[in-house]
Amino acid sequence: MPAIKKEGTVWTLRNTKGNELKVSELGARLVSMRFRNKDFKNCFLLKDEASFVVVNGGEDFANIAWQGEQTLEGVKLSATLGGKSATVTYSISNDNEISIKYEAAGIEDISTLMTFSAEALPELEIRACQKGAAWEKIDGEKSYPVTEPAEVEMELGMFGYDPGCPIDYLNAGLKNAANLTSAAAGIDIIVYATQDKIQAQAIDGGFALKTSGNSGQTVYMIKNRK
Repeated sequence: MPAIKKEGTVWTLRNTKGNELKVSELGARLVSMRFRNKDFKNCFLLKDEASFVVVNGGEDFANIAWQGEQTLEGVKLSATLGGKSATVTYSISNDNEISIKYEAAGIEDISTLMTFSAEALPELEIRACQKGAAWEKIDGEKSYPVTEPAEVEMELGMFGYDPGCPIDYLNAGLKNAANLTSAAAGIDIIVYATQDKIQAQAIDGGFALKTSGNSGQTVYMIKNRK
């Protein structure tokens, strides 16, 4: 379980390696992701104010205060508006697995948009993980359909072996969606998702990844390149 503290409306989750997340109760927004690279320098991987939760494509839930609470997994944020409710749970493991779980009632779609900073991750490349698969443009955006479970080789200290944040990739239905690589920063990010597809889009000053559905989970495993 990560070390968790709250200051005002912002929750901080920190693992034993000193890497941390900061999430805000305003809109259930993920406001900071700090990662120590192989040179033990802090990198702030997210583009400022650009990673958030979108409910039914609108801004109603993004502009209200969610109720935060500490759980065994991490920090759970809940909100109810107009008879509709949503929850988002953020966690970080000691293996630098960042998990975002979300559920909704009376809501057709709840999306998480993660935007990585081009300054922290220069020359960022994204590639599909399934053999024979390729990125394709849908509605002007890059979208990669994920159709099969990932082939995961279990190793000691990885995946479900971390009792602080038990993520069972295969049984949870998480599929290897994409790999992000910044050779210049020496950082790899492996993306898993329960959704059928993940959308990717280059934006000014960063790179955005979006997963959506009525409920689901997205996991970002952050690693220093060898």
